[in-house]
Amino acid sequence: MQTKRASNLVRAISAFVLACVAVAAQAKHMYQYTDAQGIVHFTDVKPPDNTPGVKSTLVHTDAQPLLRSREDGTDEDRTIVFVNSTGGPITVEIDVNDAKNVHTEPEVLPARVVLTGRSETRALHIVATNPAAGFRYGYKYTYMPGDYRAVPDENARYALPFPANLKLRVNQAFGGKFSHTEAQNKYAIDFGMPEGTPVLAARDGVVMTVDNDYYGNGLDMDKYGDRANNVRIVHDDGTMAVYAHLQLESARVQVGERVRTGQVLALSGDTGYTNGPHLHFVVQRNANMTMLAVPIQLVGADGKAFTPEEGMGVGAQ
Repeated sequence: MQTKRASNLVRAISAFVLACVAVAAQAKHMYQYTDAQGIVHFTDVKPPDNTPGVKSTLVHTDAQPLLRSREDGTDEDRTIVFVNSTGGPITVEIDVNDAKNVHTEPEVLPARVVLTGRSETRALHIVATNPAAGFRYGYKYTYMPGDYRAVPDENARYALPFPANLKLRVNQAFGGKFSHTEAQNKYAIDFGMPEGTPVLAARDGVVMTVDNDYYGNGLDMDKYGDRANNVRIVHDDGTMAVYAHLQLESARVQVGERVRTGQVLALSGDTGYTNGPHLHFVVQRNANMTMLAVPIQLVGADGKAFTPEEGMGVGAQ
């Protein structure tokens, strides 16, 4: 006689990891101080500037994954649930392998499921066709930020992502040979920007992810390649803007927050894979489970749209 344990659930998980979508260990400030009542406090929230005797230490923390999976039900009647903790859509491609005597919903696999921001989605139902007989199955999934069905708005224009009174140099533009050679960064723009400069939203959208706790920089890709503080904004057409190399703990927005063009997102910095302080700005889309950069036009101080070129000065006249 077969029992429930005759089933064999094997989960194989793989995930696409994108530049500017952090999944590695992070660090943050922890603060220690003693209040007027003599109580010692330990917190990751910075105390008011006038708090006496504050001690600050950088400690490593683990970044939260963009996506979690959960399995509900019994062995022979199992539902795979995905929890999207970001503020924007994530596309999951899920499949079953090594299956015997099982039925799935959806029946046609692999299947793609678009998870809306801040949601739980029942993505795959697996049922033993005949629970009394031997059965087995495994499943695997990959995921990518963004809705794979998104179509960029060709008429979209982007404001300069810094205050109007500044004029900054474009250090690297479309197809830049230093670090804009991959498909996901082909149309990225690097603005030479002093640390601490306000970074502004170039277009309306919703905050998808915020990485705020990285520190350090250098040209060692293995060490610093995924350690750039950044904010990712999803726009109404499904494209996503990434503002990267931001200053440690400088984010002014939260996941799920609706932002408007010109709103301060964070302060510029020099974190991650860099050769000097700058803002890396790129608009991307999930193109059939491949992350691609999107060519864009900026709007200058004169109100005219233009395509950025390396070496040009942009901003205040």
